[in-house]
Amino acid sequence: MEPETLTPVERLQLINQFRILEKLYPEQAEDYEESRDIIANGYTIQYGEVFSEVFEEMSMDECKYVFDVLDLHRTLINSYQALSDKKGLTPEDVRFRGFDGNNETKRYAFAVHLQKLGKWQETLTGGLNSHSQSTMSRYLLMLERFEPIKQEILAGLAGNWLLSAEQIREVIG
Repeated sequence: MEPETLTPVERLQLINQFRILEKLYPEQAEDYEESRDIIANGYTIQYGEVFSEVFEEMSMDECKYVFDVLDLHRTLINSYQALSDKKGLTPEDVRFRGFDGNNETKRYAFAVHLQKLGKWQETLTGGLNSHSQSTMSRYLLMLERFEPIKQEILAGLAGNWLLSAEQIREVIG
């Protein structure tokens, strides 16, 4: 993600930041000096080199989707663990399979980031790359199936966030 142009104020701010970084990190001073030179001289064709570590933002809707998928799996995992009679369900049935690193790259990267922060510890275990496009449609269906159950819980009709084995089966399909 690289800008095609920068305002003089933005350029001056970046020039000054690169000067500071040159002093703070002498082992990388040459790289910072090169970036400063690109910005100072307005070599727009090379802005991509300066901004190579800046990625396109992930939308709020995409972030919320990841949270919803992780919350759903948290509910499934906790519900499964609380069942005295598993009725044939296995841990594999409720396991979070990850996001497809090739087709859901931002979702996958966000899940890895959340894992590093220690979030959703019961859900974000092991490898988070599903290596399968099937998770894209699977999670949408699971969220769709879970929505009426979630609304019952929120309305106070179901009492808590622990699902029955039948509800788990309904969500996982």
